[in-house]
Amino acid sequence: MKCTLLKPTQEHLRDCARQLSEGEVIGVPTETVYGLAGNALSESSARKIFSIKGRPLIDPLIVHCAHPAAALEHIEAPLNFEPLATAFWPGPMTLIVKKKPSIPAIVTAGLDSVAVRVPHHVIFRSLLEQLDFPLAAPSANPFGYVSPTCAEHVRNTLGHKVATVLDGGPCQHGLESTILDIRDSAKPTILRHGPIHIEAIEDCLGQAVIDGTHQANKTGAQTAPGLLAKHYSPTAQVHLFGASATPSTQGSRQNAIIFQSKPDLVDGDDSIYWLSEAGDARECARNLYALLQRLDTSGFTELWVQLSSDPVLGRAINDRLQRAAAK
Repeated sequence: MKCTLLKPTQEHLRDCARQLSEGEVIGVPTETVYGLAGNALSESSARKIFSIKGRPLIDPLIVHCAHPAAALEHIEAPLNFEPLATAFWPGPMTLIVKKKPSIPAIVTAGLDSVAVRVPHHVIFRSLLEQLDFPLAAPSANPFGYVSPTCAEHVRNTLGHKVATVLDGGPCQHGLESTILDIRDSAKPTILRHGPIHIEAIEDCLGQAVIDGTHQANKTGAQTAPGLLAKHYSPTAQVHLFGASATPSTQGSRQNAIIFQSKPDLVDGDDSIYWLSEAGDARECARNLYALLQRLDTSGFTELWVQLSSDPVLGRAINDRLQRAAAK
């Protein structure tokens, strides 16, 4: 199969909308990572997504809607839905709520809940507005591998299975959305750290938010995606070292060392890398997956990665690193 990267012209958007309406699955840009999108109301389209990714059916898909009103057609909104949707949509916030029957069971791992969000990416939203159905869109990569943050990543890993990728340029955040379970309005619970941090959610709701990021079901149906212990992993083995520590190895042709900020005295060493010159956490997050993918295809077999010391976004960065390094 030949994979074509399409620039986001009106003609190409109409073509992508046609493909999706005919039950096809395509790659799409979002502000978080690139998604593998199909009709969220179609069991056959959802099944194609699982097949292309090699994703287990216990791992549910996020349903993307053009606007909150479109989401309300397919979900039961709890009391705190409206303030959260007003504050964080469109944006990298996924809410876990009760689903209506219009969402097929395959999308939700057989559970009566669904993960839903309204994306901020202008191209993705333009595509959604041309459709009369929401899109299920997990990350557009083989299951468990590093998420894609540009169209080329999708073509490199899934180009033999996906004919079309809508090219929206590099992703703004580079990490997957924050996931918040609001089925019980008295106990809002974060299931996955992301660009929207827990303090901002608490300010919005005026109540404490539970950190449930380490409470995932280890074997059965997952409440939300991205909760399995090993995930976001390159082929190379990932090792972690502390934010103020030095790695227990030396860089070499087999070992690459990745720092959060540029270390001193590294000129000329082609086995040492950094995520941000000055250690800016947003830049580190944006660059993380792209660097992991580049080094994974450069012959390195061991990647030693420094953990983030950022008190806010570092939670999401370190979550991804810890899952990437899991055995």
